[in-house]
Amino acid sequence: MHHFAYKDGVLHCEGVSLETIARDIGTPAYVYSDATLRRHFQVLDDAFADRKHLIAYAVKALPNLGVIATLASMGAGADVVSGGELQRALAGGVPANRIVFSGVGKSEDEITLALTVGIHQFNVESLPELHRISAVAAKLGKRAQIAFRVNPHVEAGGHAHISTGSAEHKFGVAWHEAEAFYLEAKSLPGIDPVGVAVHIGSQIFSVQPLRASFNKVITLVHALRDKGVAISRVDFGGGLGIPDKPEAERDSPSA
Repeated sequence: MHHFAYKDGVLHCEGVSLETIARDIGTPAYVYSDATLRRHFQVLDDAFADRKHLIAYAVKALPNLGVIATLASMGAGADVVSGGELQRALAGGVPANRIVFSGVGKSEDEITLALTVGIHQFNVESLPELHRISAVAAKLGKRAQIAFRVNPHVEAGGHAHISTGSAEHKFGVAWHEAEAFYLEAKSLPGIDPVGVAVHIGSQIFSVQPLRASFNKVITLVHALRDKGVAISRVDFGGGLGIPDKPEAERDSPSA
């Protein structure tokens, strides 16, 4: 459900005519529904009400400060992929300790900023990045809580160009290397390996690939704990599909 509807042939947002908005403020104009954002966040938040959880909004999806501030007011965190997005999340009212820094190629300046403000977690994609974070954290006398983004070798079922969890995809740490990487992280100064992260793609309409990747991650968590790596959180990423056509026309029906 969303709060856009046609009335007498004119598109309205929350009862306000978009023609009126265009006439009053000019075009181009971007109009977002506060009520839609709040409802969709609440539905997802309620689904995890009996578990300690953090819903982190992917700022790269739409870095509008009004959108970020609306979600922050409801308790959302933020998933960022650059120092600029980190600063934008903070400006939108997201507490630093609810910010996850994902993405590849984090610079020393970005890592320094994230450690200085006290973010929740770094999602790490490679050993060189891990060593870079360790060096910066040790220099600052801080500890970085990290999760490796692990590739679970699961087909997302969405469009091939936005699927990121299969064995041939370049993102994340290879599944067979994960345990060794975590043991190395455990030995480094300034690093606390506390989580496992996965992100298998976007526009996913079926829960089956999500369930498959989650089950694999839980198996890895138990294996890491058995080896003395104190994993305390899991970061389950992946974009829930936005229905832009009738369900019967989709390749992957909802499950």
